[in-house]
Amino acid sequence: METVILLSAVAAILMLDNSAAFQVLLAQPIFSGPIIGYIGGNVELGYELGFLLQLVWLSDLPIGAAIIPEGNFGSMAATILGVYLIGLHPQYSEFLVFLMICYGILGSFIGAKVVNLIRKGNEIYLNSLQQKLEQGKIIRLGRVIFFSLLFNAAVVFIFFVAMTLIFAKLFGLFQGVLIPELNRIGMYARVAILGTGIGLTITLFSEKRWRPFYVIGLLFGGGWVLYEIF
Repeated sequence: METVILLSAVAAILMLDNSAAFQVLLAQPIFSGPIIGYIGGNVELGYELGFLLQLVWLSDLPIGAAIIPEGNFGSMAATILGVYLIGLHPQYSEFLVFLMICYGILGSFIGAKVVNLIRKGNEIYLNSLQQKLEQGKIIRLGRVIFFSLLFNAAVVFIFFVAMTLIFAKLFGLFQGVLIPELNRIGMYARVAILGTGIGLTITLFSEKRWRPFYVIGLLFGGGWVLYEIF
C-alpha cells in the first residue's frame, strides 16, 4: 500500500507537466516510466513500458491543452500498477507487461475523464474568484496558482491510487486460473505491440519537428535493449 501511495504521489506531480505546469516533457511515458520504475524498485519495467507506450502515443504529443485520450495518464497508471503487481506476482512478469500495455490504453480513456473533471473544478474555482473580485476583494495570484495545481495533483493522485487498488484486486481474483504459459503469450504480444507502435509513428519521419523525439526514443530504447542483452 505504501508503494502505491508513493508512486501515485510522484505520478501526480509528473502529470502537472502534462498541461498545468512546466511542460518539459516529464509527463511523456519515455521519461515518466523510468522515473516511476526507479522509485518503485523496477527501473527495467519503467523503461520497457515507457518505451512501448511512447511509441503508441508519440503521434499525439500534447502541446498546450491536453488531448483525448490521455496517453500520459494511462502510461503512468500502467507503470504504477505494473510495478505493484510484478512485485506481488513475479512469476507472471512477462504476461503482466503485456497486460499493463492494454491497461495503459484503457487508462488513457479514464484519464480523459479525469482531465475533464479537473477543468470543471478549476472553472468553478475561477468563477468564485471572479465573484470576489467583483466585490472588490483582493486576490493573491500566487495562492490561486498554488491551489489550482494542488487540486489538479490531488484529483490525479486519488484516481491513481483507486485504479491501482481496484485492478490489483481484480487481478488477484483471476490469479487462480492463470498458468505460467501466459508468459510466452505475453512475450509474443509485446513484439506485436512494438511493431504496432512503430507503424503508428513511422508516418512522422517526414516531419523535422519530431526528429528530436526519435533521437530520445532511440537512446532510451537502445539503452534498454543493451541492458537486457548484456
